[in-house]
Amino acid sequence: MIDGRFELVERLGGGGMGLVWRARDIALRREVALKEVRPPDPLTDERDPDAARELRARVLREARALARLNHPHVVTIHHIVDPGEHDYPWIVMELVPGGSLQDRLKHGPMPPDAVARLGREVLSALRAAHAVGIQHRDVKPANVLLREDGRSVLTDFGIAAVREATTLTATGAFIGSPEYMAPERINGLEGEPGSDLWSLGMLMYVAVEGRHPLRRGTALATLAAVLNQDIPPPGRAGPLGPVLSALLVRDMEARPDAATLDLLLESAAAPPPGPPSMS
Repeated sequence: MIDGRFELVERLGGGGMGLVWRARDIALRREVALKEVRPPDPLTDERDPDAARELRARVLREARALARLNHPHVVTIHHIVDPGEHDYPWIVMELVPGGSLQDRLKHGPMPPDAVARLGREVLSALRAAHAVGIQHRDVKPANVLLREDGRSVLTDFGIAAVREATTLTATGAFIGSPEYMAPERINGLEGEPGSDLWSLGMLMYVAVEGRHPLRRGTALATLAAVLNQDIPPPGRAGPLGPVLSALLVRDMEARPDAATLDLLLESAAAPPPGPPSMS
């Protein structure tokens, strides 16, 4: 039982940044998702208590800012369990039962117009977060959840601060998703909202092509490819192709801004014309 209110039911997933649980809110009698935020290096508190304290505070600040967002494509944060200065928070979120985009892509790539519509939804979520000063830093298919009606929901904002502060653990292990990370972030820069747009572009490339153009056999090889190798032009993207090519450029200043990208995706999301009528 967490905070005397949330009963853990089953583990839904997790990784280097913590665990996600299906839980039951016994006060409101509903199911929720519970994110247990943890730094990837278990010795963070011991090695640098001041940094660990600031990390906890930043996670709470970002989670509270996101909890104030009321956006159809941002996962809803219901509650934050703050256990105090000696532990990390639990973030209580809506439970989205439809699975993730990563699960959907196991069944094959998506049509270009569907990917463009999904991209617009994720973009609208990013714009809402950017407006309150929060960058996501880990846009990838596993962090896009799909409602049962097909609408997308961007999640895992609440650990963005942890991920940024712990890109490299004390043991030198890389934390994050290098195949979706913008080149400037790999180079050690904090990045800007346009860095999230690179990640969105790579997500859409994978969704429409069914493969990642720069994934290699190891994380280090993938990092090197993201930094140095050309991205093959998409072959299945149709009208979405020029949008992807515009986004996936290493010069951050050359990428379209969010407003321009929204217009490009709106055009690419238009259904393909049907056959001419016979009269």
